[in-house]
Amino acid sequence: MQLEKWEDGKLDSDKRDRFNRNVDKMNDAMLEMDRNFAALEKKFHNVVVEASGDDNSEVVGMRTNFNGTYFDSADLRLTATERTIASQLAAQNIEMDVLRADNIEMRQLISALYGATEGNLEIYVDAAKGDDVANDGSFAQPYKTLTKAVAQIPRAINGNSVYITLAPGYYDEDVYIKNKQISAIYIRGSNHETVDPANKQTGVFLRHLNIQDCTGYLFIKGINQLNADKVPEGKGTFMFTRCSYASVGFCRFDDAKAKTNSVPAVVIDGSRGGAHNSYFVNQYAAQVDQYTSHSSFPYTNGGTGNIYAVISNASIIQISGTLNVAATTQKLEQNGGKIF
Repeated sequence: MQLEKWEDGKLDSDKRDRFNRNVDKMNDAMLEMDRNFAALEKKFHNVVVEASGDDNSEVVGMRTNFNGTYFDSADLRLTATERTIASQLAAQNIEMDVLRADNIEMRQLISALYGATEGNLEIYVDAAKGDDVANDGSFAQPYKTLTKAVAQIPRAINGNSVYITLAPGYYDEDVYIKNKQISAIYIRGSNHETVDPANKQTGVFLRHLNIQDCTGYLFIKGINQLNADKVPEGKGTFMFTRCSYASVGFCRFDDAKAKTNSVPAVVIDGSRGGAHNSYFVNQYAAQVDQYTSHSSFPYTNGGTGNIYAVISNASIIQISGTLNVAATTQKLEQNGGKIF
């Protein structure tokens, strides 16, 4: 578009010059608009008509993504972008699912820690019928091993207790429980109410239980000694290290390999507690206290054929009533330990 200039000299020349300069500016602006419109029209043509073609005039910008990767056509670029976005969204969805699961688990742990969980934690184990992979540790779906069961114990529970119930069977395993701040942990045979360890085996056999740095009340009930010669480093069938209070009741220790391999039945290590209502046959020692432990060993314990009944190594053992565990040496005091 070309506007006509003012050519009539009859009017004031300054007005004419100003008018003509304005016209020149308008013409320049119209030319720029025409060029921009032509470029825009060409770009639209390339996007709509030649988007997947090979026209050399296609806009290079439509074939190049923000990373600078060049594609043979705008269609390929758009397809690649959509696939990238879809892949990123899928990955984000997976991460969101993980975060949701972590959030649920964290809320459960926090609830347990601050006593919001209703009821005690009960776990069931059956060496014959259980399954550590498919089952959830409930009464109907017990675990197979005690090791799996104790792995479900949280680090801390406020006010509630943990009950692990073992069906009669053989648990030939070394079980460790460490760093638990829980009111009480009970590990017991399912028949613990009716066992008579002085007259027969309990039917629930366990090789080794090692509990360390746990607060609260620890109660082992109705368990029978198994394969004492396989206890790690011969430390003891049941061992409690730096625990608040450990109680071993209605258990039977009758594997003669404990005697020949110098494996104590119960070891109280820097802890408090002791055995009661248990029976010891052919043992190296019924109970050993060490490292400033303080325990009791009442008359309700019995046994025969042992080398030692109780050993106090820099610790205190209180004998309540008569010491009824027969042994070659009933009492052995070491390193300032006292038995009275």
